[in-house]
Amino acid sequence: MNLRAGFAISFAALTLAFGGGCGNAVVAQSVMPNGGHDTTALAKCTVAASHDQPLVTEWPASYKARLEALLHEGAVAVEYSGCDLKIVDSCRVAGTYAWKKTTLSTDTTDINDEDELYAKLPLGAASLAGQLKTAGTLHVQTTVSGQMQLVRAVAGDATNGAECSRATHLVTALSIGAFKLVADGNASGKAGVNMGMAGAGANTTQSRSLVRAAGDPASCTHATKDEPSADCNSPIQIFLTPIRRSVPLNVLSPLPDEHS
Repeated sequence: MNLRAGFAISFAALTLAFGGGCGNAVVAQSVMPNGGHDTTALAKCTVAASHDQPLVTEWPASYKARLEALLHEGAVAVEYSGCDLKIVDSCRVAGTYAWKKTTLSTDTTDINDEDELYAKLPLGAASLAGQLKTAGTLHVQTTVSGQMQLVRAVAGDATNGAECSRATHLVTALSIGAFKLVADGNASGKAGVNMGMAGAGANTTQSRSLVRAAGDPASCTHATKDEPSADCNSPIQIFLTPIRRSVPLNVLSPLPDEHS
């Protein structure tokens, strides 16, 4: 083998293994949206306000039900890329989630344009873009009574198998409660509820519609230290930790002999 070419190959392998010379043999798996091809929508997904703590209020009901079921079977692994977050069902990792009651808290997230939509609701941005354009404003009202927390540490090597190859993150906590997504918009000459807003024209009405909802905020006060309320048990926000995998040193090419 040519000495210069052989050294270049080995150096590249070492760079991948040790994170560019940082001396740490554990590297985080990186998944680029759309195979690394940047588009306008996917670029917006990468600047979410809380990328590793997204709201999951916009997940389909079937996804939420699957997530709740898996919380009782071990640590949940997901594939998270851009605005797309999927449960990796085949990846089974030892772990235990425990309910932790917290001080009851409420919050409202206001969304006025598409940039805010991708920043605040990345997982539901694509499906809500049309609704936002029509309504003008979206509001997410959440009530949280506690969290399901991963209380057993999981080694990164536990996800090295082929069944976990697509997994990029582990769910380390999940806020539980109730939510309501409401669309607001001013419409002239259209049916709506007159809100009596000061300064509004006589022909202007304020339309307000419920887009999605889950749970009953009033029931969140019934959560105990042992379990959440049955009517305040919807996944609200998910907290993720990137999976870090070890790279075995025996996969590296040896440095070439200077006489080869």
